[in-house]
Amino acid sequence: MFLLRLYKIWGASIFLLGLLILYPLFAIVIWVPNRKILPFTYYLNKLWAYYTYFMILIPIKREREVELSKSQSYVFIGNHTSFLDIPALQLVVDQLVIFLGKSSLGKIPIFGWMFRNIHITVDRNNHKKSEDLFQKSIATLEEGYSLGIFPEGTQNRKPPVLNSFKDGAYIIAIRAQKPIVPITIVSNWKIWPSLSPYLKWTPLLLVQHAPISTEGLTLEDIGQLKNKTKSVIENELKKHYPQEYLSSKGE
Repeated sequence: MFLLRLYKIWGASIFLLGLLILYPLFAIVIWVPNRKILPFTYYLNKLWAYYTYFMILIPIKREREVELSKSQSYVFIGNHTSFLDIPALQLVVDQLVIFLGKSSLGKIPIFGWMFRNIHITVDRNNHKKSEDLFQKSIATLEEGYSLGIFPEGTQNRKPPVLNSFKDGAYIIAIRAQKPIVPITIVSNWKIWPSLSPYLKWTPLLLVQHAPISTEGLTLEDIGQLKNKTKSVIENELKKHYPQEYLSSKGE
């Protein structure tokens, strides 16, 4: 147990150190008023993610059902179980992803300033700002950038079994008429589980599934679309963790 705690301290230190090293470059991207420099963030995110997993000695395996067009913007959705999910998702996606995250992320020292100035924060307690959030998200997609959303809304406390998915990602994708790409983050919940005092060595597996079109869909189709995308991620998790899913049925 002591070694696992020590491993977590090492992992958290590496995570923060990588951010501090790259922070001046993130700051330049934020301070330059021309949005054309924003794609440079993709390389910073990728470097930060590779550095983090390399330094905690975690091997990375990626599976892609299809190759995605780099000229197309997408709404990427994934299961959410760990602090490492944001860098992990960027490892399997070969384009800049603007994440939607809780407004509380913007209050985290150092990381928060960067997050709220590059990504999009969501204030769940202010429903009046929902339309502003949708408009900003749609504008980001129309500008050519992709979005990253964890539709469970928060880190899952009982992985790998999925929590219910919220509507936000689907409203955005349908209104923008952009395809949704499910991403299964298979093993982050074992590496650094939510609220766990330990960091555990487990290879990281990421699966990028085929895009699901929203062309011609309306907001009345949200339920069907949500079930379809959730099933894709759920079926992948069941392949790797059948026992956990069987156990969940008995609860």
